[in-house]
Amino acid sequence: MKNYICTAKGFVQGKRFDPDAMKTEILYTDKVRHAQAFKTGGAVKFMENHDIEGFIWKPYEQEAIRNMYQVKKIRMAWKEEKDEVIEEWQPVKAIMMNESDIGFLAYKSADLKGLMTFDEAKAEALRLNLEMISELNEKINELMTKTEDYQ
Repeated sequence: MKNYICTAKGFVQGKRFDPDAMKTEILYTDKVRHAQAFKTGGAVKFMENHDIEGFIWKPYEQEAIRNMYQVKKIRMAWKEEKDEVIEEWQPVKAIMMNESDIGFLAYKSADLKGLMTFDEAKAEALRLNLEMISELNEKINELMTKTEDYQ
């Protein structure tokens, strides 16, 4: 994962050894693109070894969503032919959600658009399926009237 060490001086860019002072220096930057990426364990160890006061910033951390559902269109192949596909709306459990650093910092919470309880998702899936069936019935009626006109 790309985690960064964030301090009051900026992001940790790396370290270098100064042969004149015989000391290790920590380099800092104010730009994330120039910062060094760490794994969580490596960042903790780096902070401990060099007495850095700061925190580990995880910009792409995923936020868990419990007992929430989304309604998604599921496609199933009919028979063995790829052309014949059945579509259906179903409630699908929302497990994890990518949360970008900008969205989280701006809104201080996850973006929960489209998430609902199981009962709400079931009702929404039923509504969308009934809407799809009514559209299909309209198309069938149109085809029936066209075929009757030709006879």
